[in-house]
Amino acid sequence: MSLPDPDFLRKLGAKILKWWSKNKRDYPWRHETDPYRILIAEIMLQRTKADQVVPVYLEFIKRYPTIKDLGRANLEDIEYFFNKLGLKWRAKRVLEMAKYIAEKFDGKLPAEKEYLLEIPMIGEYISDAILSFAYGLDVAVIDANVVRVIGRLLCLEPHGEARRDPRFRNIAGMMLPRGRAREYNWAMIDFAALICTPRNPRCDICPLRNNCCFFRRSKTKV
Repeated sequence: MSLPDPDFLRKLGAKILKWWSKNKRDYPWRHETDPYRILIAEIMLQRTKADQVVPVYLEFIKRYPTIKDLGRANLEDIEYFFNKLGLKWRAKRVLEMAKYIAEKFDGKLPAEKEYLLEIPMIGEYISDAILSFAYGLDVAVIDANVVRVIGRLLCLEPHGEARRDPRFRNIAGMMLPRGRAREYNWAMIDFAALICTPRNPRCDICPLRNNCCFFRRSKTKV
């Protein structure tokens, strides 16, 4: 399958960003550009509801304001926080990660993806999130939710593991408005959570329904 017209994809991205301007959700990490605080938020948000993360995140950052502070923490203290999210098993790896960053990068997260991927616990998604949300680079953040939105819009099925399908990454990159990656990625996250949900998507109020392959197909089945 050839990729859709770039102009069409840019228009889809602009529509999602316009929708988000009136429907955005507000979380404390969205007011941050500190790479460390973005990193902690992304680790806590994995498979956890954002509203549940907020109080734990705020308490954690207050206790450990820098990576070096976290690297000097006791494992039991870190477990206390992650246990609140049902993620106690991650505490040991978080401590290892903090020590690694403190020792190899002097407590500063690099702005290059190749170096971010060397760090324990940092994979494709978190590295892209840091580059976009902390450093403001034009990088599309790809997870299962973004794949679902793109897949429905274009009736595109992933090959293998969806997040690693290069077609979805290329399409997401073309949809991204240059210079507004941070806002656009938040918009995609909120759009997937509020409109293009896994079950019973809210097609009736979706601003993209006239451009959506999934919506057109669902209408023909009625």
